[in-house]
Amino acid sequence: MEWITIYDHKFIKDTGNNEIHSETNMSTFYYQPSDPTITDGTESGGTFTSSDSITNEERLMDDSIAISPTNIDGSDMAMFDFGSAKTMDFVALYFTAEETDNVTIYYSDDGSAVTSHAVYITTFSTGWTIIDLTEESHRYWAIKFATAGSFDGLAEVIIGNKYDFDVNPDLNASTGAEFGTEVLTSLGGVEYANKRHAPKANWSWNWSSISVAMKTSLETMRDTVQDFKKFVYYDGTNYHYVRLTGGLDFQEIAYQRYSTSIQLREQIS
Repeated sequence: MEWITIYDHKFIKDTGNNEIHSETNMSTFYYQPSDPTITDGTESGGTFTSSDSITNEERLMDDSIAISPTNIDGSDMAMFDFGSAKTMDFVALYFTAEETDNVTIYYSDDGSAVTSHAVYITTFSTGWTIIDLTEESHRYWAIKFATAGSFDGLAEVIIGNKYDFDVNPDLNASTGAEFGTEVLTSLGGVEYANKRHAPKANWSWNWSSISVAMKTSLETMRDTVQDFKKFVYYDGTNYHYVRLTGGLDFQEIAYQRYSTSIQLREQIS
């Protein structure tokens, strides 16, 4: 790889196949492999005991960053049963307000005996916080909360796999916005605009040549999230809650080389 400059803009040139890619850093997609069953309870001495301790615990994974569960007390635990062993390497938490406390991530193979995997102590800013994990494969994953009342702003949890892009998109990468405006025109031709929702960002990227390995990884992600499951896109600076709206069809352009595209739309609360 080498950097080249065209009209004062920097691009990446793949000297192996003479391709030129945008400086746009695709960075990372964080997505969940499946929808688990959620059980709330408590943990003591490495054992999880089910109890109705958290109110509306299903809100932790309801694809909404607007509403939080309530009555999360110290030592409460939310257990996520994925039905079979799933390899996970991150936990994403969305907060509607800043919180300062700690959470402990656990895993289990039987839903009873739990093992501490990571303790995360920080000030959780409004928005997404990503906890990177050492990759493990287990059926059950759990989050234990430290202090009563400290997690009233926790609105969404994603536990899953991240995909780091190893090739940036082509030069025609684009970003835009959907403004959420409905325009009605009267019989006299006067236009009346109704603001239905806040603006939503959208992104569109193309790749003219990717490897079989990248194609396989993107197919796995596409088949998992499809066009309805929301996930997190990190652009190298900010985290965005998004949905796949198009692309990820593949055309073979040479032996073990493919072209494809991706379109995303930002999701709002």
